[in-house]
Amino acid sequence: MKKSTAKKSPKSQAAKPAPPLKKFESFVEKPKARFKALLQKILKPLDYLFIFRPTLFFPVWIMSVAGYAGFYRFNGELVWWDWSFDPLILVNFLAITVAAGATFIINQLQDIETDKLNRKLFLISENYVQPHTARLIAYYSIAITLVFFLLYDWQIFVTMAGVVLVWGYLYNCKPFVWKDKPVLGMVDNVASGLLLYLTGWALAGYGQWKAFWYAVPYLTAWLAVSALTTIPDMKGDQQTQKKTFALQFGLKGTIWLAVVCLAISFGLGMYFKDPVISLAALLSAPLYLIMLFKPTVAWVLRSIRYPMLFIALALCTIFPWFFVAILGNFYLSRIYYVNRFNLNYPTFQIEEEQHD
Repeated sequence: MKKSTAKKSPKSQAAKPAPPLKKFESFVEKPKARFKALLQKILKPLDYLFIFRPTLFFPVWIMSVAGYAGFYRFNGELVWWDWSFDPLILVNFLAITVAAGATFIINQLQDIETDKLNRKLFLISENYVQPHTARLIAYYSIAITLVFFLLYDWQIFVTMAGVVLVWGYLYNCKPFVWKDKPVLGMVDNVASGLLLYLTGWALAGYGQWKAFWYAVPYLTAWLAVSALTTIPDMKGDQQTQKKTFALQFGLKGTIWLAVVCLAISFGLGMYFKDPVISLAALLSAPLYLIMLFKPTVAWVLRSIRYPMLFIALALCTIFPWFFVAILGNFYLSRIYYVNRFNLNYPTFQIEEEQHD
């Protein structure tokens, strides 16, 4: 007789139990996935907050706090480690932040196509927040904050109305669109920085004419960083036929301008005996020298981010509460971007291979 060729029934084969390690991984991953999904639901409404671009609050705060500190320093009152807390001043700084953030929304609304090419600022360009909704948020924010400033102090109203006009309308909207004009774009940024400095000065007291002179080293540092920010987006800007400072004057020309501006900032800071800006410029100098001889996008980004950190920390020695604000903003932004979009942002870690 022929032997049966039928295969053995699966039942006859001993079932192999799952490895204990895989069981443990499965046990751990399920609640982890559920927590991540829950976190996504919690963070999603924050999209409407992050269209204000909280990571750009740092330079807004730096210039306005520098003006606030400058009033005391240059009127003969040295202030160090001042832990006093004034709720009304806090409300004013919040209003400054909201008004400036509204101009950032307007900028995103005008740069939807460019942001898609540069693969950033996707909340509006990728319809996480509808453009119509974002526009309403921006306009209402501007209206509410300007009414508040008008009721509080006419000088602050004038300076912040100027910020909205220069940084919001002239920079982004037709027929001006200064952001697409190399020199006027830089003029616009410097004017906005000056107005923020004057706003901080006015919050502390009166006497604005003196503030114009003492703001100059901060404005040259502001110009250095503003010029450098046009370098990382050169590729996308060129594809959309934008005329930014870096595209007009080239990579090396932009870097040289930044280096010269930093040197002027340090020199004037020493002349005015202003330890905040002179120390920040001195600490930034090695970064700018390396960038000069190694003009890569990675070193440009370092020369943008670290100088802002240096000046912010210098201001924290005057007003320690400022450290709480910048630390809270930094980590809230990280929690949002890492868990909402799996982005390692904001960060001071910059890889050469990633950016060059």
